[in-house]
Order: sequence, then C-alpha cells, then structure tokens
Amino acid sequence: MKILLFFLGLVILLAGCGGEPFHLRNSKPLNDLMRQGIYLHGVDPRSDFAIALREGLEDAGVSIKQDEKAAATTLSIISFKENRSVSGYSSTRQVREFSHSVSVNFRVKTPATPEGVERSVNTERSQVYDGQYVLGTAEEENVIKEELRREAVRLMLLRLQAIK
Repeated sequence: MKILLFFLGLVILLAGCGGEPFHLRNSKPLNDLMRQGIYLHGVDPRSDFAIALREGLEDAGVSIKQDEKAAATTLSIISFKENRSVSGYSSTRQVREFSHSVSVNFRVKTPATPEGVERSVNTERSQVYDGQYVLGTAEEENVIKEELRREAVRLMLLRLQAIK
C-alpha cells in the first residue's frame, strides 16, 4: 500500500511539472532586435557600471555596436545613481548599519518604438558596520556595490526581454 501511494504521489508531482519550461536565470533569450545589436548611449564606457552592463549584455548574447546606425536598438542611460546612507545606530549613537542602493533610469529605442520606452530599476542592500574591522568593512562595501551593479544589469535585461 505504501509503495502504491508513493508511486501515485510521484505521478502527481511529475504531472505538475508540465506546462511552461523551466529556465535558468539569464537563460531566456532576448528578442531578435536586441540580438541584432545594441548601441549604448549616456554612460561613461570606463565606469564600473558600464563594464558590468557590457558584460551582462554580452553574456545574454547581444553584440554591442559602436555606431548607432548599425544597431537595431539604442539603450540610453538617463541617470545612474549609487547611494549610501546610514540606516541604523547603536544605543551609544554609533553607526551600525548602512543602506546601499543603485538606481538606473534608461530609455530603449527600437524601430517599432522610435520615441523610446522609459524604464527604471532599483536595487538595495544593507551592510552591518563594525568599527573594529574597518578594512574588512571597506572591502565588503566594494563587494556590495559590485553586486548591486550586477543585479541592476540583470533587472535591466529582464525589462529588455519584455520590450517587443
């Protein structure tokens, strides 16, 4: 009887796995216009965010064009803001927690939408501060900023996938 219930449960579980196929993160392809090439505008090519953006786009299979006319899509970064603020104090009024955030506003122009579509992404993360480990805290802050930039790029790619 236990074996019969086990197999019945297994069959029900397998039946529930049908439908929409499972995709790993970043494995869902961009549409054809995005894969034909994107021209980046409004971002300093040597900045940390621009490097993360180029890497994210290339990992998604996009070729980045140097000429706007050669690209099917134009991605304009309207604003990029990295912010750090104090979000927690100890009982002796010493800083104990920081909040880091990254905000990106961007516009996507395609032949179907010549006026462009504006979107924005925001990411945020907290950092616990310990005054005894100042060097480790500074390194942790750099890692958090890098992760926030990559997360913002990942969210931008999701917004790009939704644009037809």
